[in-house]
Amino acid sequence: MAKGWVKRWGARGKGHRPSHIPALEVHPTNVSDDNWVLPPSKSHLIRMMHLCALSPNKHQLTGFSELGEDAESMKRCLTQLGVGFCDLEHGIEITGTGINGFNRSPSVLHAGNSGTALRLLLGLTSRFSFVSMIDGDSSLRNRNHSTLLDALAPLGVDLSYGIEQERLPILVHGPWLGEEATVDVSKSSQPFSSLLLASCGLESDCVIHTKGISVSRRHSGLTIELMQKCGAAIEINEDKTIISPWTSNPPSEWNVPSDGSMMSFPILACLLTKQPIRIENPVDANDALGHEILFEHLSNFGIRYQDSTLRCDGSFGEVDIDLRDANDLLPPLAAILALSGGGRLRGAAHAKHKESNRIRSTKKLLEAFGLTVNIEEDGLSIEGGQTLTMPDLLVDTYGDHRIQMTAVLLATQTGATVEGPRLHRIADPEFLTRLSAMPTEVLVKGVQR
Repeated sequence: MAKGWVKRWGARGKGHRPSHIPALEVHPTNVSDDNWVLPPSKSHLIRMMHLCALSPNKHQLTGFSELGEDAESMKRCLTQLGVGFCDLEHGIEITGTGINGFNRSPSVLHAGNSGTALRLLLGLTSRFSFVSMIDGDSSLRNRNHSTLLDALAPLGVDLSYGIEQERLPILVHGPWLGEEATVDVSKSSQPFSSLLLASCGLESDCVIHTKGISVSRRHSGLTIELMQKCGAAIEINEDKTIISPWTSNPPSEWNVPSDGSMMSFPILACLLTKQPIRIENPVDANDALGHEILFEHLSNFGIRYQDSTLRCDGSFGEVDIDLRDANDLLPPLAAILALSGGGRLRGAAHAKHKESNRIRSTKKLLEAFGLTVNIEEDGLSIEGGQTLTMPDLLVDTYGDHRIQMTAVLLATQTGATVEGPRLHRIADPEFLTRLSAMPTEVLVKGVQR
């Protein structure tokens, strides 16, 4: 059924080429305000929403005024499964169903662009005794989800999906037949997090074996930490994690911290514009999820950070940064290195499995602005002290919001037409409003691509 569905409703018809490409026309500009409000951490937010949905009670998530599109996708899918949501002035109220109270969705669960939402939903729906269909946008359709599917299949979960490029939608029919699974953690931590959260309500200990050299360890660690705050008892022995039977009992009011990975963008903006930028809601180091490495190297970027304010002082130094636990930083950080002291970004081989192959797309992005970048086995090497030039053609962003956001900031100095006018809304809906001159949405002839 799923294979036929994919063939019939595939996102790209045979031979189809769009005649026009939506884009942003960006003119040289500055940052409109010295104050920069970071968006909520979607890593925290999506996991917290999931844990609240697993509870049969009401809970409030606070500390933000607007959800990004990834979190909106998770909210929409949970609503389809019977979870109640109510908007608050600075957050949302969630009325969960408990693990046994979810309803069969009357339509496809569409995760949009969110790989986190899609993988957590795959784990959740694998526990249901009814069939669920899960889909995503063209970016998610091109990403490989086999790691999680391979972990779920031995649990007796019936999975049906397309082949070749069309890997979505996926039909999922549980429940689990057993409580022991094995998952590869060498490309992403999300499949491991999905299995951890899906253990809620099991009557016996759940044992999850991990294999491979783990990446994004702070994100799987976050999942475990949040589960423990909700009452889960978890024992970790090297490559084996044991979760005792648990039910989810989150705090009645739970604050969502700022997104540490988004600090890379005001840092890049400060370096480009030479304007001081004050961060209104600074990131606590405990919530930074590996992105605290930004602060360790600020002086080499020519940036000082004092009293929550970034200032450019122009004193650069070469850096060598391991992105094993922070590959989301790759695009803006590569631009920062090219414009400051240069250096090496390594440990980021798993960035090839994001919305785009982030190593290759970051190189192409920077080259569009006249910057030289070399691809290494697990990252990039970048010469410092380079100068931006205006792109000749449309800047391709590969459906990747972090590529788009980096491109927009570079374009504030040179001007450019940047593909994907709404991609930033995945993580930071207010991103464009911080610029002195708002970019204009345009349609560009496909021949320019």
